[in-house]
Amino acid sequence: MRPIKFFLGIFLSICISCTAFGKPSAEYLPADADPDTSVPSPESLLGWEPGDWRIQHPSLVHYMQTLADNSDRVSIKVTGYTYEQKPLLQLIITSPENQANLESLRQAHLKGAIDGDKDAPLVVWLGYSVHGDEASGSNAVPIVAWYLAASRSEYVKELLKNTIVIIDPSLNPDGLDRFAAWSNANRSVNPVADRNGRIHHQDWPGGRTNHYLFDLNRDWLTLVHPESRARISEFQRWLPHVLTDHHETWHDGFFFQPGAPTRQHPLTTAENVEMTRALARYHAGSFDNAGEMYFTEDDYDDFFYGKGSTYPDINGSIGILFEQPRVNGAVMDRDSGRLKFTEAIHNQVRTSLSTLKGAYELRDEFKKYQAGFFRAMRERAENAAFKAWVIGDGNDPARALELMDLFKRHGVEFAALDTEVKAEGQVFKPGHAWVVPANQRQFGLAQAMMETRTEFTDTVFYDVSAWTLPMAYNLPFAKLARLPATSSTLPAPETGTPDPDAIAWVISWQQMNAPAVLQDLLDTGANVRAATKPFSISNGSGTQSFNEGSLVLLSGLQDKEKTGAILKILNQAGVKVHSFDSQMTRSGPGLGTSHFKKVKAIKPLLLVGEGTRAYDAGEAWFQLDQRLGVAPVMVDMSNLKTIRLHDYTHLLMVEGKYSAIGKNLKQDIATWVKDGGVLIAIQGAATWADSLCFKSDECSESKDDKKDKQEQANTMAYADFDDQEAQRTIAGAIVRATLDNTHPVAFGYNNEIPLFRRGSMLLKATENPFATPVRYAEKPLLSGYIGEQRLAEMSGQPAVIAERQGKGLVVRFANNPIFRGFWRGTDRLWINSLYFGPMVGTTQLPE
Repeated sequence: MRPIKFFLGIFLSICISCTAFGKPSAEYLPADADPDTSVPSPESLLGWEPGDWRIQHPSLVHYMQTLADNSDRVSIKVTGYTYEQKPLLQLIITSPENQANLESLRQAHLKGAIDGDKDAPLVVWLGYSVHGDEASGSNAVPIVAWYLAASRSEYVKELLKNTIVIIDPSLNPDGLDRFAAWSNANRSVNPVADRNGRIHHQDWPGGRTNHYLFDLNRDWLTLVHPESRARISEFQRWLPHVLTDHHETWHDGFFFQPGAPTRQHPLTTAENVEMTRALARYHAGSFDNAGEMYFTEDDYDDFFYGKGSTYPDINGSIGILFEQPRVNGAVMDRDSGRLKFTEAIHNQVRTSLSTLKGAYELRDEFKKYQAGFFRAMRERAENAAFKAWVIGDGNDPARALELMDLFKRHGVEFAALDTEVKAEGQVFKPGHAWVVPANQRQFGLAQAMMETRTEFTDTVFYDVSAWTLPMAYNLPFAKLARLPATSSTLPAPETGTPDPDAIAWVISWQQMNAPAVLQDLLDTGANVRAATKPFSISNGSGTQSFNEGSLVLLSGLQDKEKTGAILKILNQAGVKVHSFDSQMTRSGPGLGTSHFKKVKAIKPLLLVGEGTRAYDAGEAWFQLDQRLGVAPVMVDMSNLKTIRLHDYTHLLMVEGKYSAIGKNLKQDIATWVKDGGVLIAIQGAATWADSLCFKSDECSESKDDKKDKQEQANTMAYADFDDQEAQRTIAGAIVRATLDNTHPVAFGYNNEIPLFRRGSMLLKATENPFATPVRYAEKPLLSGYIGEQRLAEMSGQPAVIAERQGKGLVVRFANNPIFRGFWRGTDRLWINSLYFGPMVGTTQLPE
């Protein structure tokens, strides 16, 4: 058997003969770098020069560990793991003396963040490639880390003596690997610069997102995913003075912040923008010296605090966004000329080093700024017209505790309410509410999480314009003029141990974890029935009232061999389970009546692939797999015609373009629905679903209403375009909707709910008066920006339509109820469509 070194030698000789795209690491560095040869360079370990290939995460991890093993300036830490079990790394590079005293230096820095101690160390965080297919960032990391670990220059020694450099080599390892595999697999010996080349256009879903296809650069605030939770834990431990966020763009020139001056969030301080400008001069100098094209203070904004370059701005740090012109292969032709991948890497190295230089030379100003920021937040809190926020549990303690856990991860202080308070027409009771005081270090972040805003100086948004977290969780909240009595003991969700000898077990459907418990019970083969009318029932502890959707298990209907498994689920459910010794109710239908419908096991088919929006497909996948415990059967749209639809109970269609589904397949889907299938369609899919024909007289050429005559377009001034576009914009806003909570799709809700509204699509109204369980309010806007025209159009219009067709159901959503995995207040609408959709009865009145 030949030794491994033999094969490695052949591999390296082949690679060297076919790769002439990269360049030695030293050529990316300043002339005075003078690296210590005892510290391995990237190419000496990887076997190829940076720029030859896209680095994959295992190689990146191996090299980072090698640096830690070979340089006393470097330490390494695993902060968590991705869904694909890839380690999330934190590299800390500083002087050997500082490495021996990291914890005491961290504490000194945190103290300095309050009192501005100039002797505390400077802390700079460099973060790379949160979008996995924007890979020049992570490919620059080995070079930057090697420079800091190995350089013998006096500048680097002095820098590391006074600075702690934290490097996050890959914020999205799963996406990085997915893209690297794509790019490397499509790499040619002769590089393809033509933008039409396959290498420049990834197959669906691409490498931008994490395992479940979420954009991790929208998760810094909401922390749905392990990558984000691990990162924010360390961010709050260190509170860096500066954090960089390295991306790629389709623009021709390199962008660095500040962004557009009118598009900063109003809660961000003016001093933050000035400090960002101060650093920008260092980036500009570096690019001017290199002859590279760049721009700043244009196009990009700094508004949504859920992004990597904006989250630091409300946490006392300076966040910096870098956007390098993109190149997916070795080279790509752009409008301004040919771009090499090595140039992209070099620019990421340049901005990493210009950040370090600028931060170091301005270190006293940055320390002063950070301490001043937290003082300013205290002053802002003192001058606020309120003393605290109060948040109720909305009859679902688990949902409220999940929000409190989010606050805790961000360092936002809160306590349990200890006395009843009334505010803004609502009543908040002890044991069911939490208080977030205004007087705290994190007041700025708390305000960013809680505020509602409907007036804006600029109506152009790079992302969403509203994200009020209590609304996202559908929890009541209010501002308080006085700080009420509080307790440090937080209320825990009541669970209750089910009585194994009970006649009936009942679970309120209002509980956040009830759907996952239902799925576990169905998987076990339990007989579960759902209430279609409210009822009350008594046991030894008194009378309990339950609403529609509440789950009932009658012990006599269960398979005796499965009772043990059922009781085990109920004991470990994380929900409150009520036990009763009779089926007799005090009010409402008895438990043995037909008003309790059997919940059938589900087997949904999720349509994914080309044509569907990858983010939305990932959100549905995540909801099924992580939240409900449903085995998600995903099928590419191109393969749908090969699927026997009658093997599945539901067809799940997310936002996308479905014109590729031909006439015959559409008719097959309509037939499947009429035979009992449930079609759940969101946004663009909802528009497509409206074109399905369920009756022969509907199947004309097109169901769209067409005008016989083309109307002449109004003439408008060219300069008015931006204003007219703003009037037609919905920039990710929160709106009020009313519900018919007697409809199975709205079971478990009260009569109003905040919805997340993005995009301008409106549902075509149904003629069935009983088929609209959710409708926009007459005055819908709660928070965020919606142009006047769009606001008028949606007033009173349907937000969800659930219409019976034959034995089946079509549910159409105008908005995405499972948006980014954190809109917990509306995900129940989608879940209800899964489990309770088959219960929707025929509602055709006699003529």
